[in-house]
Amino acid sequence: MRKLLVVFLALSLVLGMMAPAMAEAPKYKIAILTGTTSQGEEEYRAAERLVNENPGMVLTDTYPDNFASETETTIGKLLQFAEDPEVKAIIMVQAVQGATAAFTKIRETRPDILLLAGVAAEDPSDIAGAADVVMGVDEINGGYQIVETASEWGADVLIHYSFARHLGYETIVARLNIMKEEAELAGIELVMRDAPDPTGDAGMTGAQTFILSDVPKVMEEFAGKKVAFFTTNCGMQEALQAAVLPQANAYYPLPCCPSPFHGFPASLGLGVAPEDYGNIESYLEKMAAKLDEYGAVDRVSTWAVPVNMSMILGGFEYAKDYIENGGEKVDKEKLVAALSNVAGADAAVTSYVDAEGNEVSNYFMILFDNLNFRDYLK
Repeated sequence: MRKLLVVFLALSLVLGMMAPAMAEAPKYKIAILTGTTSQGEEEYRAAERLVNENPGMVLTDTYPDNFASETETTIGKLLQFAEDPEVKAIIMVQAVQGATAAFTKIRETRPDILLLAGVAAEDPSDIAGAADVVMGVDEINGGYQIVETASEWGADVLIHYSFARHLGYETIVARLNIMKEEAELAGIELVMRDAPDPTGDAGMTGAQTFILSDVPKVMEEFAGKKVAFFTTNCGMQEALQAAVLPQANAYYPLPCCPSPFHGFPASLGLGVAPEDYGNIESYLEKMAAKLDEYGAVDRVSTWAVPVNMSMILGGFEYAKDYIENGGEKVDKEKLVAALSNVAGADAAVTSYVDAEGNEVSNYFMILFDNLNFRDYLK
């Protein structure tokens, strides 16, 4: 009897110790779908960080690298998230092809789930009709930023690398049109160059190889001139940066998704330690030192704030607040606060306006200031 009592008391003690933990365990889950490290390491690491910081609360998965031809796989992964009754929000960054179809289907059976999309690849009106909140890089004002930076550097030529699929995106076309207008006003020759689509037969390797070989050709073609380069594709950023760095008259005003972590860790040979994502100021100093070795401190720029990471971290904070405190699914004030909080800088957020002048009220465009790496030289 005494032995049983001891066992009972021991079990009671264990259960008592477990009770607070059990009470604190999340009663809901937030699911996050990102690309792989080859398509968008920044987003992948942001999701990974949230898993580590919120054990048991965050589910993650990745869409295929060849997402344009594997939309059914992407749709299936999003639907699988929604099958879990504890999932109360889904965040997808980047919201590649398949997001609209999946979100529309999820709404039919799980209207309670908060659906957040970032860096949407589909038509703004379509994805905005399916998701509750859409976040995008302010590509339109980014067009002004790219040309303004190139002009400040005294660039004579601005090269715009893209391909047919991207030139079918409304936001990318809007940015390009602004770049054309602003370049003409600044006296800069804008040149469009066709690049292979990374989702095509040549794959990402083929697209990167093209960039690495084409930049030297461009520099020969415009010998003696200052040439700024921009590409619309995430996977091409590393190659473009690597090709620009050794060319004394080549300039890189902004990545397509501005961030210290977009292509730079590989092109500069710095890598990223887990602590770097939480200490961006220190990482910017490392970048400045490396750029100085190339003589490129005054030839390269980006945003100090990693924008795609901000969408995931800010989206998570926004979703958590909505699930725990209720309110409207679309709340611009709360979204701006969440984005600014995780970024440590004020986010300029505006509603998207389409080519016909119609405002898409739940599609929010995010803009941060770009930086001068000379400010980070020790």
